[in-house]
Amino acid sequence: MGKSSLIANLSRSYPMDRIDGRRHVPVLVVEVPTAATAKLLPKSVLRALGIQVPGSMTADAMFDMMVTQLRLAGTRVVIFDEVSHLVDEGSRVPPRAASDWLKALTDKLEMTLILFGIPRLERLFSANEQLRRRACPALNFLPYDATDADQMTAYISCVVNYARLFSAAGYPINVPARVLTQQCYLLTGGLVGVLADFMRELASVMKNETPRAITYADCQKAIESVSHAGSPHRLAFPDAGIGGADVEPAALKQAYVHVLTSNAASVPVRKKSGDKQ
Repeated sequence: MGKSSLIANLSRSYPMDRIDGRRHVPVLVVEVPTAATAKLLPKSVLRALGIQVPGSMTADAMFDMMVTQLRLAGTRVVIFDEVSHLVDEGSRVPPRAASDWLKALTDKLEMTLILFGIPRLERLFSANEQLRRRACPALNFLPYDATDADQMTAYISCVVNYARLFSAAGYPINVPARVLTQQCYLLTGGLVGVLADFMRELASVMKNETPRAITYADCQKAIESVSHAGSPHRLAFPDAGIGGADVEPAALKQAYVHVLTSNAASVPVRKKSGDKQ
């Protein structure tokens, strides 16, 4: 299960409703915008609550309005998605100021904050010891590692399940399972979210077609609209790959490592068999 699925499941488990005519939002999902500012943070929360604010309002007034509206909505959990935008290169909010803002929100409302983003968001906690002490240990959702047999089995099952869905709809994927899995891995570097994007685009390619087998060329057309997450030195679904020669393990590993390093994550060191514990 990926990040987006977790957020969607939490939202569905605690949906917005109305109590005595008042809007009740127990779990609020807030998209943190790129290039966020001190003013855009509370504005994003208010927008997620469905409240428009005048542009002339000061940051302090907007913060107070946000606190009031969260209390009125009975919000107990705020999920900030892509909160790592606050510590991106060129961010307009220094990490210390952003972490102070988050700490003030938790202190003021005594609510739970769930922060989603790439590993770079650790900078928020390193910038503020008090926020770090209040936080639970981070949970890292790493991509599936092609060098780990169990993880690769799980990744293959994801690809196979998508293929079954296409087949059930009358569009069997006429690409050998091994070729499809390896090329998908080169594209995604083990990220299920990117795999979902690819399968969605593949469905879009076929939506106006009468039921028929999906070809390798259809897969090539689909990836034109998908951001390649794996290594740029080995692109997925090349013209030369129609025959289906095995992708060497080093290339799969390279795709995985590229995803981790691109997201400021360290590469796990796995013990080899025979290594001392």
